[in-house]
Amino acid sequence: MKNKVIHAISFLHNGERVVVKPTVVGKFRVPVVKVENGSLKTRMRALTAMEILSHDIIKNCDPTFYLENNERLRVYPGGDPSYLPAQAEGIALKHDAVNKVELPKLKNKISTKPPSKFNYEQASLDMYGWYPGYDDGTAD
Repeated sequence: MKNKVIHAISFLHNGERVVVKPTVVGKFRVPVVKVENGSLKTRMRALTAMEILSHDIIKNCDPTFYLENNERLRVYPGGDPSYLPAQAEGIALKHDAVNKVELPKLKNKISTKPPSKFNYEQASLDMYGWYPGYDDGTAD
């Protein structure tokens, strides 16, 4: 039997079934509403399968998984989103694990050497051309 990985997720929205396919990194692009500066902003965001299941609107819109082996799985049997069945959660977690993208770690740019003993007083004197013990002959 083939691994059960999500090929698409559908949900009912305004009386229509909307089908969302995953991107190349396995995330699903859906509109997400946020409050910014006192106004509602809708932006498209790429969410994991588990984030889709916790999306406030989608979880109440009868989500259905379309699996790679041509099966369909209704996420919340009976349409009750208060309880996430283990089978649906397991498939979503497996999908997210298979599609997890590891970003390369950046090299630590902070030096691990202790700071050098820098004389700020001397640096400021040098910056203005004042050198200790230097007499340019203009003093009285």
